[in-house]
Amino acid sequence: MKDLWLILANIALPLCAGITFFALARYASHIAPMRILVTGEKTYKGAAWGFAFFGAYLVTRPLQILLGPHPMPLIINCIREFCMMALFAPAVFVAMMSLCFGSDRIPKKLIYGIFALGFALGILFVVLNIRAIGGSEIIFWLGHYPAYDGVWFKAQDPNSQALMSILFVIRFIDPLFILLLAGVIVYRHARHYPAAKGEVYDNMPRKLYVLSAAVFAFPVSMLITGALVLFFKIPNQWWIYYLGALIAGLLEAVSLSLPLRRDVQVSEHAR
Repeated sequence: MKDLWLILANIALPLCAGITFFALARYASHIAPMRILVTGEKTYKGAAWGFAFFGAYLVTRPLQILLGPHPMPLIINCIREFCMMALFAPAVFVAMMSLCFGSDRIPKKLIYGIFALGFALGILFVVLNIRAIGGSEIIFWLGHYPAYDGVWFKAQDPNSQALMSILFVIRFIDPLFILLLAGVIVYRHARHYPAAKGEVYDNMPRKLYVLSAAVFAFPVSMLITGALVLFFKIPNQWWIYYLGALIAGLLEAVSLSLPLRRDVQVSEHAR
């Protein structure tokens, strides 16, 4: 029974969440030409790429645990975390900034800067991750096939424990803080949506509130997982990440499906 839960948490849940974001990436690309005048070009381009990168991050969790013992879990994990930090979080941040302030008002220096920060933190995370993790363990059996993961919280070496603390700080900055900041920006934009635009696009505040909840869902799940480790000494509750991601995907789907105006009966779903 325990193995069944671990299979669901480490394989089924990440796959469901990843497929959801791949579908969102395709849908965002489909409706981008129809909403580009309202939201700006970078909004849906950034969203589509962000969805695609995050979908890849989620669906590769099974690869991390099923391709064999150390160093395979570490290698796959480093690739996944680098993509999330260097690509996903910056793409979402740029998309949300474009949505709230307009593509033309987003300085290129800000775009280059946020991606440069993500790239630098991603590289630093990978280097420290390699130094901190030196082995793997079997976390469950898939029939007669073992699933391995890194010994993230079991290293007795004080140096490795110190590196894990630094990794926590890096992840707090990117993606957690970047995504939380993006969510706050969207929420404030919903609360202070321009009255003139609201008369035309009267459903936009509602879309933005749902979108902000979607952006908040994943970093909040990271905060909960981190709090379990720091305050309750309960490690490896990664399933909370994937549940948060799935909730974020479902909320994002609701936001995207809402029309810009309440009186619109036929939306972009029709071809």
